[in-house]
Amino acid sequence: RRGQRSRAAEGGGGADGGEDKEEVAWESLMVKLVALRGDPELEALLSEKHKELLSCAVPLDASTGLPPSASDGTTLDEAREAWFLRKVGQQGDSRERRKLMKMLLKALRKFAEKYEKPPNAEGALSAMEALKEGGPTEGPLICHRLEAGLAGTRFEGLRIAKKRDGVYQLGPKLLVAVQADLEGGALLVHGYFDDSGVLHPVRVPVLAFLEEHGAKPPSDDCDLFGGGGGGGGGEKRSAAVSGASGGEEGSKRQRELPPGWTKRESRSKKGVFYYVHEAKGLSQFDRPES
Repeated sequence: RRGQRSRAAEGGGGADGGEDKEEVAWESLMVKLVALRGDPELEALLSEKHKELLSCAVPLDASTGLPPSASDGTTLDEAREAWFLRKVGQQGDSRERRKLMKMLLKALRKFAEKYEKPPNAEGALSAMEALKEGGPTEGPLICHRLEAGLAGTRFEGLRIAKKRDGVYQLGPKLLVAVQADLEGGALLVHGYFDDSGVLHPVRVPVLAFLEEHGAKPPSDDCDLFGGGGGGGGGEKRSAAVSGASGGEEGSKRQRELPPGWTKRESRSKKGVFYYVHEAKGLSQFDRPES
């Protein structure tokens, strides 16, 4: 079934493009569902009427771009087909499936209303308080605030999911930590994780972050500022870092770093350095003292 859906999407999907439209409707439903996960009303609705979707609306596996299999081994396709079968029956065609998804999406938008209020609107929830306290409203509120920051851009409709408290998945691969600005309360990406789990500090709105980092996934050789590498440039820069202070004096200064810390030069901003502790998953601009 998965292969059939993929081929349909590539080739137009039948007389009315039904299979293609079904995929679009499914993705729209998943984007809204995964953003709302944690909301008590939504969780109750899924458990009571749409239990198959509990294993579909989850953060994606970065290696496959798909939700991981459920604890009982059920795959995304199996859960999806079981839901359709139970709701529209064996004879349900693509048009009926799309109608089902449209109806559920309409219901979800009512759940989302309280999270979609602008930060300065009366009765709006506080991102700062949500991040500080955690709890069931953190995920839905932060996901919707991040979505609002992408409205009208090429990133609109990006799947955003809460991975754990304060950490969110943007699309299938990017994992970021978020904070609310202490002065204005604006929601900011304050760091992103590379493949080794090292947190690289940034402090920008989500759109600015994705414009710089969204074209490719983070890696363990990623640049703090998102600049590209290649052609052995990283090795040359490492050599430059080692000798930046000049001969013996530079080597002595490098040895004075606390155990586990290394100094790196930004790929995109030559002459700017930062410090990384791989084992602890730390990254910072200030020279570590201990």
